[in-house]
Amino acid sequence: MGPFVLMQRPDTRPRVPSGDDWMSGTAPLPSATVRPALEPIDFQDLLIGTLPPPQKDGSLQLVVGRAPDCDVIVPDPAVSLKHAAILWDGRSGLLRELGSANGTFLNGIRIGSRAVLRTGDELSFGQSHFVYLLSGELHARLLKGK
Repeated sequence: MGPFVLMQRPDTRPRVPSGDDWMSGTAPLPSATVRPALEPIDFQDLLIGTLPPPQKDGSLQLVVGRAPDCDVIVPDPAVSLKHAAILWDGRSGLLRELGSANGTFLNGIRIGSRAVLRTGDELSFGQSHFVYLLSGELHARLLKGK
C-alpha cells in the first residue's frame, strides 16, 4: 500500500449525459450557483483503491483523469482527459490542477493551480468525489470499523 489512498464515494445523483464519443471532449457540469453538499456515508460503503509505494526518492505523482494512461481513471464525462495530479514528496500530498475544463475542488472549493492535502479531505473531479486519507488514518479507521 502506498502512503495515501483515494476512496471514491458512491454517487447516486444523476450524471452528466454522455454522448457516443465521450472520450473526445469533456462534458460541462450542470449549472448551479451552489454545489450540493454530499450526504454523509458510512466508511464501510466507500470504494477503496490503494496506490503503489513512492519511488526511491520518496516522490509520487498520481494523475487523475479519463484518459486510459492515467493512474486513476475516472469514467465520468465531466472529468477531463488529464484532470488533476496528486504529488507526494515523502511527507505530504499536494493537489495540482492540470487545466481541466470543469475545475478541481477541494472540500467543495475550486482550487487555483494547487492546494496542500490533509487526511480526510474531499476531492471532486467532475461529478466524481473522493476522500484522501493517509495510509495510517485508513488503518486506524479499519481497525475501529468506522
